[in-house]
Amino acid sequence: MASESDHFDLQRLYDLFLACYDESGIICMDNYVNAYDEVSKLLKLMGTVFGFVNSDVVEKVGILRDYRKSEIGEHYQTVQSMIEYEVSTNSTDNKKKASGSRTLLRLHRALEFVSDFLLAVVECGQNGKLSGVCSKSYYRTLSKHHPWVIRKGVDIAVYTLPSRQHFMEKLKIEDIHASEKLLECTGKLGMQIFDVVEKLYAEHNLHNLP
Repeated sequence: MASESDHFDLQRLYDLFLACYDESGIICMDNYVNAYDEVSKLLKLMGTVFGFVNSDVVEKVGILRDYRKSEIGEHYQTVQSMIEYEVSTNSTDNKKKASGSRTLLRLHRALEFVSDFLLAVVECGQNGKLSGVCSKSYYRTLSKHHPWVIRKGVDIAVYTLPSRQHFMEKLKIEDIHASEKLLECTGKLGMQIFDVVEKLYAEHNLHNLP
């Protein structure tokens, strides 16, 4: 039986997004990575459709936490300090070990999808179909990083998603209006964080890390 800690907590995701991002745009690595624990639970909540994305998220979170615990962990306190360190040491494209910059880029792409999806769930209204909502979010975001065979697999798998009503019930927030407002705020905050990181990767020409 799943424990309460296995349950996706939308409020916790919002709180972690809020904690990792300040007005100056500096992003705290620990809170950023911790937020992906909730992102992982959200992907599980959606069923098997994005199981492959969740596996990647879990792996990348582990890599970044290992960097934080390593002897060079002080350089990984923020997303900005990590990128500056790896750029200055010419290690963003490390062939022996996945760099923090490459690792975070994969999480960054997942964040765009998740944030877009949360906003789209609100925008589609109570009668919207989650399969259609998810498909559109996927094609606006993650699909551009996936080969044809994965995109076609997602096209089929989205039809296994629960109804929007069932999804909202799984959030375990009794007030439907409160849950929709929290979805919207969390999605917007996620997009703000995405935009900051997106600009960092563009400035350092890191979008094409293999």
